[in-house]
Amino acid sequence: MAKQEKNNMWKSFSSVVNAGKTDDYSRVYLITGEEKYLIERTLKSMKKMIVSSGAESLDYYVKDCSGSELSLDEFQSLVGTPPFISKRRMTVIRNSGLWATRAPSSPKTLESWKSAFEAVPEFAAVFFVEEKVDKRKKQLIDAIAQNGMLVEIDLQDEDVLKTWILQKCKENGLSMPGNCIASLISRVNSSMRAIDNEMNKIILYCENTKTKTISMELLDKLCIPDVHASVFQMTDAIGHHDTGKALEIFTSLVILKEPIPKIRLMLARHVRHLICAKELGEASQIASKLKVQPFVARNLVNQSRGFSIAQLERLYNLCFESDAWVKNGKMDDKLSMEVLLTASGKI
Repeated sequence: MAKQEKNNMWKSFSSVVNAGKTDDYSRVYLITGEEKYLIERTLKSMKKMIVSSGAESLDYYVKDCSGSELSLDEFQSLVGTPPFISKRRMTVIRNSGLWATRAPSSPKTLESWKSAFEAVPEFAAVFFVEEKVDKRKKQLIDAIAQNGMLVEIDLQDEDVLKTWILQKCKENGLSMPGNCIASLISRVNSSMRAIDNEMNKIILYCENTKTKTISMELLDKLCIPDVHASVFQMTDAIGHHDTGKALEIFTSLVILKEPIPKIRLMLARHVRHLICAKELGEASQIASKLKVQPFVARNLVNQSRGFSIAQLERLYNLCFESDAWVKNGKMDDKLSMEVLLTASGKI
């Protein structure tokens, strides 16, 4: 049974897997976080270690509560069923809502759930996988911490993703320059599932064309557009009062069939980040506060130096005015963005 220290209750995916490799399993796990791909990989790894080969239909069970409620009686029945062949029976309970929308409301029910977690037998390995966890639900969170493991798997940092991509390249005899790796990470918002999908496309293409080096041209040809980079370049053009360049970048995104409302939203979000960067000044603080990759934070700091706070605030307001022009029927999406960019160049 793995108990967590109060000052470091939430563990990473590697803590779960590494403990399993030494046969140090918890009876109950609460797993949440943004990186769904890595959550699924973690569950897959744990299943391989816990459930004996060929015993999946007997010693592995998944209960999805997305459209229903998990009753206390059902939970106790699920976890109380002993394994047939494996040393432990693995039960995955998805979206129970016990730490969010379906959290126990009465003290009596709360105590019953806490007792149920304490009573989970040693032959059980129960994994609660939750979309949302309200960390104010301290009593139930502490109940898991005292009887199992709390796991938070968020989007991975730049170094982890870079290492992962390079490993995929090495396995397939490919090379990929650093600027291409950064572009790929940016294109998919650091999502490991999306990176995996894009890399699979790239690897198949390289196999068929005998290509050995992944270039920016190849990324542009095969992968989803780097809208973040385009918005950054668009903002750079605005800062240099180069309206023509900003409109050219916008037009290229439209040709690539990027939705104009999405472009406007991303521009507004980027400007908001620039305002934060202007106020914070330090890349490390920006990365922490905005939950962005360190290289993104560094770029925000550099770009924010080209604007005053007043200019950024005006640009931010223009984004919302542009949206209002469309909603009020004054302009269509394309014209509203063109007017926005033209007006931004005069700030």
